[in-house]
Amino acid sequence: MTDPAWLVHGDPELILAGLDGAAGQQETLAAAVYRTSGHVHRDAGAEVRRQVLALDAARYGNRELASSISQVPVGPEMDDSWVVQWATGGALDSRLRYALPVPAKVGVLATVVVRGRGLAVAGCEDGTLHAWDLATGSRLGEAVSAHTGAVHALATAVLDGRPVAVTCGYDHTVRAWDLAREELIGTCSGGDDSWVKSLAVGLVRGRPVVVGACVDDVVRVWDLATLSQRSEPLTLRTGFVSALATAVLDGRPVAVTSHSKELGATDLITGEETVRVWDLTTGREFGPQGDPPDASPVFADQAYDGTVEGDGEARLCASLDLNARAHFLVTDPASECPLAVSANAYEVHVWNLATREQVGEPLAATFVGAASVRMLHDRPAALLACAHGPVEVWDLSTLRQVRPSLTGHEAAVRGVATTVVNGHHLAVTGGDDRSVRIWDLDGERETGRETGGRLALHEGTLTGVTTAVVNGSCVVVTGGSDTRVRFWDLDGGGQLGEPLTGHTTAVELLTAGTVDGRAALLTRDVRHKTVRIWDLTTREELHGRSTSEYTSPSIEFFAAIDGRFVGVTGEGRVWDLTASRWIGVQPRQRGALALETLEGRSVVLTGRGAEGVHLWDLATGEPLTPPLTGHTGEIRVGAMGTLDGRPVVVAGGDRTVWMWDASTGQQIGAYAFPSRIKGLTMAPDGRLVACFGADMTVLTHRRREGVGISDVRGREGRAE
Repeated sequence: MTDPAWLVHGDPELILAGLDGAAGQQETLAAAVYRTSGHVHRDAGAEVRRQVLALDAARYGNRELASSISQVPVGPEMDDSWVVQWATGGALDSRLRYALPVPAKVGVLATVVVRGRGLAVAGCEDGTLHAWDLATGSRLGEAVSAHTGAVHALATAVLDGRPVAVTCGYDHTVRAWDLAREELIGTCSGGDDSWVKSLAVGLVRGRPVVVGACVDDVVRVWDLATLSQRSEPLTLRTGFVSALATAVLDGRPVAVTSHSKELGATDLITGEETVRVWDLTTGREFGPQGDPPDASPVFADQAYDGTVEGDGEARLCASLDLNARAHFLVTDPASECPLAVSANAYEVHVWNLATREQVGEPLAATFVGAASVRMLHDRPAALLACAHGPVEVWDLSTLRQVRPSLTGHEAAVRGVATTVVNGHHLAVTGGDDRSVRIWDLDGERETGRETGGRLALHEGTLTGVTTAVVNGSCVVVTGGSDTRVRFWDLDGGGQLGEPLTGHTTAVELLTAGTVDGRAALLTRDVRHKTVRIWDLTTREELHGRSTSEYTSPSIEFFAAIDGRFVGVTGEGRVWDLTASRWIGVQPRQRGALALETLEGRSVVLTGRGAEGVHLWDLATGEPLTPPLTGHTGEIRVGAMGTLDGRPVVVAGGDRTVWMWDASTGQQIGAYAFPSRIKGLTMAPDGRLVACFGADMTVLTHRRREGVGISDVRGREGRAE
């Protein structure tokens, strides 16, 4: 595992299958580096694998490994002209085992273990169903078209020794799928005037059953083996159910339902919740502390009206569907005190199912999009995925977070599931970034990654950033959702002075430049699109320059040319903010990416979709070069600069950056990334800065004499 050539050229399936055997710090680091972008390595060639592996090694702070990987030969025709110098690793987590791409946003997740083999199952917005082996990360068969619309509920079970997924969608049908054979094995529905809105599964008399909460205020229970035989289900008249799960209580399989008191009079999100527990064998409700049930159940099938001993092998599969009010997840049956966890928009509640009483005080939380509960090293633990943050791991016995949050998703997490495979406690997460990620929860592994403190930038989200030179010193300028603009010492000295105030909403665009011979800063807020111009030396607004005339929702970015600020629209039109007029000629291609001064000319860079990238003379509107071609994907960001005295253009798509010599139109390189490119710029010395996912990196060209991975270490501390 420490042989860079093996990592670059080896069969990805064999390498991924062997990573659990890593021993020692160096092998553990190599395993973590390979797993970070394992989804890329499976389908990539040696050149792309070399680039991504070198980048991920740099993200872990090991430049020696990055350098040795980048030097692995892959053929003279594929020699990298650009190599990674250093990279940040803010989105890395050594507990990540696999990142698995899917074609659409992930809405629901579940796991199932059959004969020691664990599977992760995901339902997506496009109606497809996907399954993977949790041990190897390999896909199980092909995607299944489960529904015509989004899969909004999902549960798993084992039927006759085969893994089964039960789904429901907005087409109002419940369907059961044999995951191994990719076959539909049964369907049912909530009736002519009803449909199922959330799902769970359980075992009754040793037979798997499907439990569905319906919109007509009843919960129906079907035998999974006879799902398509139109047999009448057990019907529980529960009243309105906002969430559903199953568990084992006192050795008996039960359904757990969540309700909001006085539904019409309370807030649908924050209304007070009640918990009810229903015996899936008898159909009767459990009363707290032995109280009799409030009402008798309705038995559509009298065969269910009996009492039997509970099955000690009962499996747990909780529905994680939010359905607007609360959702439930339940500990696995090994817990001596079965617990349930419910969540609404602002709080997380822990419940004792035996007494239907809350455990401790509610936990304040942002909106929880998904959650799961499992015994983790003999203690009940919950995974809580906040819709706008990472996944947290909580000890339910102490109501405290016990492990660092799982980080890596680039968008909201909508589904979480847990299981144990081969002695490893695994978590599965998925969400809006179109990925399913598998994590090992059994503690942190030593990877040798360099870590350090971070500045607390803003009381909220960082929304904009730029750099400037003030009184001869380099500073970083940031805008945030707290409406303030702050200045930071680039050498790590902390915040410089008091923040700028004046905007009433988050500051999203910042640009520094020179106006009338003074260093100045341009800022714009999100909602009102109001532009303000500040003197960077005195921190005062330049009077007469921050007016409503500068308000424009069509401006994509700002720039500074010829000593004045301009705004550039998506069509490539340029607005002079000092003179309050349009200047130059609009390019004949939409998709403006950058405005720079190259060889004494103001040049607009455009790129739209998969069309060619173009350079336009702002003064005449004429193209300066033939179209820059050779890219294979959609262009989203771009920049211009100089390399060895020659003009260079860089442009990025979903996961690749392409580079061209602007003088000749010849492509001079391409670099693959593990996630979407979000920003590009060229440093004055020709180095390329790229932002991808939640991280950034600096690439340097091999041709530049005296600059390479082994030659720039003396400057890295200051640069980072």
